[in-house]
Amino acid sequence: MNKIHLLDEKTAGQIAAGEVIERPAGVLKELLENAIDAGAHAVHISIEGGGKELIRINDDGCGMTPDDLAASVLRHATSKITQFTDLNNLHTFGFRGEALYSVAAVSRMRMTSCIEGGDGSCLEIEGGKVLAQSPAPAIRGTTVEIKDLFFNVPARLKFLKSDAYERGCLLKVVEESALANLQVGYTVVSNGRETYRLPAQPKNDAEAVITRAKEILGTEVGASLVHKKFEKMGLEIFITPPDKLVATRDLQFMFVNRRPVESKTIQQAVYKALQNVRGKDRHPAFIIYMELEPGSFDVNIHPQKRDIRFADERRVFLDIMQAVNETVFGSATAVQMQVPSPQTNATPAQPKPAVLPDLPAMGQAPAPSAELFENQAPQPAPPTAQETFAPRGEFMLRETETPADEFAFPTKTSIAKELAAAAVEKGPSWWHGPYHYLGQLEKTYLVFENPDGLVLIDQHAAQERVLFERYLDAFETRKVTVQDLIIPIHIDLTPSNAEILMSWAGFLKSAGFEIERFSPRTVTVNTVPSMLRFKEDDMKAFIVSLSQVVGDPSKSDDQLKRKMVALLACKKAIKAHDQISAAEAEGLLENMKKCKDGMHCPHGRPCVAVLGTKDIAKLFGR
Repeated sequence: MNKIHLLDEKTAGQIAAGEVIERPAGVLKELLENAIDAGAHAVHISIEGGGKELIRINDDGCGMTPDDLAASVLRHATSKITQFTDLNNLHTFGFRGEALYSVAAVSRMRMTSCIEGGDGSCLEIEGGKVLAQSPAPAIRGTTVEIKDLFFNVPARLKFLKSDAYERGCLLKVVEESALANLQVGYTVVSNGRETYRLPAQPKNDAEAVITRAKEILGTEVGASLVHKKFEKMGLEIFITPPDKLVATRDLQFMFVNRRPVESKTIQQAVYKALQNVRGKDRHPAFIIYMELEPGSFDVNIHPQKRDIRFADERRVFLDIMQAVNETVFGSATAVQMQVPSPQTNATPAQPKPAVLPDLPAMGQAPAPSAELFENQAPQPAPPTAQETFAPRGEFMLRETETPADEFAFPTKTSIAKELAAAAVEKGPSWWHGPYHYLGQLEKTYLVFENPDGLVLIDQHAAQERVLFERYLDAFETRKVTVQDLIIPIHIDLTPSNAEILMSWAGFLKSAGFEIERFSPRTVTVNTVPSMLRFKEDDMKAFIVSLSQVVGDPSKSDDQLKRKMVALLACKKAIKAHDQISAAEAEGLLENMKKCKDGMHCPHGRPCVAVLGTKDIAKLFGR
C-alpha cells in the first residue's frame, strides 16, 4: 500500500489550475473579474493564437503596491474576505485567491501594477516559479500578460480546440462582462484586428443597456427589446417581444449581482411565460438582471462559478415567469400558473437544447430526433442540378473547386452498382404500384390510390428526403453545383459566433457555401448550392442556425459534418404549404422511389401512411 504524502507545490498548483481554468476563456474571465473588482473603468484586451499564445489585459483600476503584487500570486491570497462568514456578505466576483496562483502555475506570466501616487512594480513568473520582481513605470492600474498557456501541461494543451473556436469563447466572456458592467469600456484586439470597442456608458440605466445590447446582440435585436424593472429581487428584464423572437438561443444572458450565470430555473420560467406565443423554432433573446442578498444564492457549486442555486428555486421560478408576462404582455396572468418544481423532472414546457441528434446510417430508418430539425411543410420537389437554371444575369452556375484528396470515399464495385440499379427499376419494398393521384389535402398531404388502398404522403417530409439525398450525394462526390451571388448576403452574428463559424469556412466551401468575414460581427455568403434554391431570409436563418451547432471542425467526423450541414440546409430550403400540381405530385412519388429510404424524412419521421381497403371497409361497417 502506498504511503500518504503531501504533493509538491508545483503539482498542487497544476491541479488547482485544472479546477479553475479549462481553457483560455477561463483565464480571461478571472482576469476581467479582478479588473472589475479593482474599480476599472476601461480595460484593453489583446489576444493572439486563440489565447494560447497571449492574453494581455490592461486596466485603470486601483492597482497594487509592490508587496501586494508579490502576495497576489500566493495560494489562498485574497483581498476579498478574511473569514468564512464573510461569504454570506460577498459583493465581489472573486474571493478564493486561486485565480492568479492557478494561472501562474501553467503559463509564463508578467504582471505590472501601481497604485495612485505609488511606485510601479513588475513581477515575472514561469510555471508558478517567481523569476524576478523589478521597478516599473508609475502608471496607475494593472497589466497582466499571459503567454504560452499550458506550456508545462501538454495534456491540457492537447484538448484545446482550434484558435477560431477558442477566440469565440474568449469573445463570449467579453460580451457577458460588458453587459454586466455598463460603466466599463472594453477594447478587444485579436491577432492585431480590433474586434470590439465598447465605450463606457455614462449612466447605469435602461438606455445604457439597450445601447450596449445593440453593440453585442446586434442593432435589430437590441432595438426590439422591451423592458421592465421590478422591486422584487431587484429584477430587471430586457426581452424580445413575440413578433421579434430569434432563431437561436445564443442571445440569452442572465446576471445575478452582475455575475453572469447559468440557471435552468430562470430559463424555463421565461419559456413557460412565452409558451402560447412562441413557435418551436423561435427563441427569445433576453438580458435578465437580479440583485439578491449574497446569502440567498450559491455560486460555488462549480469551480468556474457558472451554475447558480437559489435558496428558494420555486419562488424564483414563479416570480420570473410572472415578471416576463408583465414585461411582454402587460399582465402577470397570460399563462396558467401551474408551477412544477424546477428540481424535479417535471420541468416547464421548453425546447431541448439545440444539439445535433445522432444521425442514422443512410438507408436505415432513423430514430425520431431533436427539435433542431423539426418538421415544416413543403414546396414542389426541386429540380436536379441538370434541370436547374441556365446561367442568368443574377447567378452563374459552376462546380466547386474541392481538392480531390480532401475527402476519401469508398468506391462502389460494379456489382454493387448493378444491384442498386435493379432495386430502383423494381422499386423499394414499400412500392406497390400502380399509383393514381387523387389530390392534395390541406396543401400538406398528397393522396394516392394503389392496390393496397389509400396512400398519404407528407409532401414536406418527402421533398426533404429527396433533396437531402440528392444534395448529400453531390456533396460526398464533390459535385456540388453552386450559384455565385452577384450581391453577397450579409449576415450579422455575435463576434463570438462569427469567429467559430469562420473556422468552418473551408469545409462549407466544399458544401457549396462560400463565406467570408466582412466585419467582426458580419459574414457574407458569396455562393449557395444551386439545387437548394435559398431565399435570402432562408439563407440567413441557415447560417445563424449553423453558427449555433458547430464546434471545432477538427474535432468532428467528416461524415457527421456533411450530414449535419445537409440536414440544416434542406430544412431551411423547403417552405410550407405549397400548392402542388398533379404532375409535380407524381414526380415527387417517382423521386421517392429512387431514394435509399423513401419512407422517412432525414430526421426519422414517416413520409408515407397507408389506409388499407380493409380498414376503410371497417369504417363503413362492411
